[in-house]
Amino acid sequence: MFKLSLPWPLLGAFAGIVVSVLGAYCGWFMFPNMVHKKVEESVIITDGSEQYKRFIQLPQPLTFKVYIFNVTNPMRVQQGATPIVREVGPYVYKQYRRKRVKHFSRDGSKITFTQDQLYVFDEEASAPYKESDHIVALNMHMNSVLQIGENDPGLAILLVHLNANIKAIFNDPKSMFVHTTVKEYLFDGVRFCINPQGLAKAICNQIKDGGSKTIRELKDGSLAFSFFNHKNGTGREVYEVHTGKDDPMRVLEIQKLDDNHHLQVWLNATESETSTCNQINGTDASSYPPFRQRGDSMYIFSSDICRSVQLFYQKEIQYKGIPGYRYSIGENFINDIGPEHDNECFCVDKLTNVIKRKNGCLYAGAMDLTNCLDAPVILTLPHMLGASNEYTKTIKGLKPDAKIHQTFVDVQHLTGTPLQGGKRVQFNMFLKSINRISITENLTTSLMPAIWVEEGIQLNDEMVAFFKKRLINTLKTLDIIHWAALFGGFGVAAICLIYYVVQRRKPVVIDAPLK
Repeated sequence: MFKLSLPWPLLGAFAGIVVSVLGAYCGWFMFPNMVHKKVEESVIITDGSEQYKRFIQLPQPLTFKVYIFNVTNPMRVQQGATPIVREVGPYVYKQYRRKRVKHFSRDGSKITFTQDQLYVFDEEASAPYKESDHIVALNMHMNSVLQIGENDPGLAILLVHLNANIKAIFNDPKSMFVHTTVKEYLFDGVRFCINPQGLAKAICNQIKDGGSKTIRELKDGSLAFSFFNHKNGTGREVYEVHTGKDDPMRVLEIQKLDDNHHLQVWLNATESETSTCNQINGTDASSYPPFRQRGDSMYIFSSDICRSVQLFYQKEIQYKGIPGYRYSIGENFINDIGPEHDNECFCVDKLTNVIKRKNGCLYAGAMDLTNCLDAPVILTLPHMLGASNEYTKTIKGLKPDAKIHQTFVDVQHLTGTPLQGGKRVQFNMFLKSINRISITENLTTSLMPAIWVEEGIQLNDEMVAFFKKRLINTLKTLDIIHWAALFGGFGVAAICLIYYVVQRRKPVVIDAPLK
């Protein structure tokens, strides 16, 4: 019987080539598909799954940092001087989020919930700053009430009564600034309308009935203003988001807010056509869709500013040994607003006698949130980074720096997990003379900063270790197998072939027979 017999070096070379081909196949096809499928399974939200538990309560609290602009020359500002501010902070809070699920959709592709938030002051991270620190800051509630009265022609008569009763309503103010503590300004509340009488009481009732989220009634009947008390506790907004079922790239994408697919805040071209400004796009920034690609972009939606924000790919990063991509906002956030940018729907033009363009839009770097917050609040980046000189020249003490004031987020590109970064925005109000209000008569118009905030995350060491164990170490192991098989097999094949060729070239020595 005929037998095919190959020299062992050729058999070794063949085996090496097979191993190398298998290494290439596994590394470039099988392993990526395995990882892709595993990630898909891990990010989809199904009742009782690990992702569902992470969805209900984030594995670690978010970090909420507040910086306050302390006014150093309040009485001189009252006489027309340019305000001088000094940033104090950060005052750091741990922001705990827990979702209350209402129901899944019938096909399991949507989940509806409300979200509770709890803010806990972090003394260690805030040191040397304390919540008991005394500050001199913009009197937001008084300025807001005065400007609302001025901007609404139907409330013109209110201004006359306001001027006569301003002492009783706002605790006998000497300037447009309030002397208070950080805790009162941010959460506990700056009290006003304390035991008002007559017309003052009627005006206080009107303020209370105005429905502002930042003003609440206390047990003694007085009112209190605070920036964030309304966010601290049971959430009222009802969200519907995608679970990722059948389309993992849409996981956590907001589908509805309070049972509406769109906002009803900004201007629409027609009643039947929703403007780009009112569209709800993206996630809430607590997580992002998986499988990010270099050069792509993504959206986040912030109910605090009533708009979607586009984030653009910047570069590859490493965070404590975890690879990812960095994204940041573009010029189209608040620098490019107006008819020339096809988003004039953001130009609500609700404020009178302020620094704005002839078409009613604000200058670059500022956005009017009056329709969003029911108060004449102006949004900018921290320290008015990138804002027009029309605004920055009206304030002294600002120190804009893109490295610390730009919004960015680092994302693990396979899973969409945020590694570090967050939203950075500043809240301001115009400070100006208001007709019939004596306390404002000498003011020079300026865009006055109140606070800026950073809301985000820095993945802690425990979560980094967990993430590395569950994903990064597995990827490294698969990578080692891939390259070891590819180059190991190739190396064995090369050595065997070289050995075979060398042996073939050796002269054959034939021993002569003994005589």
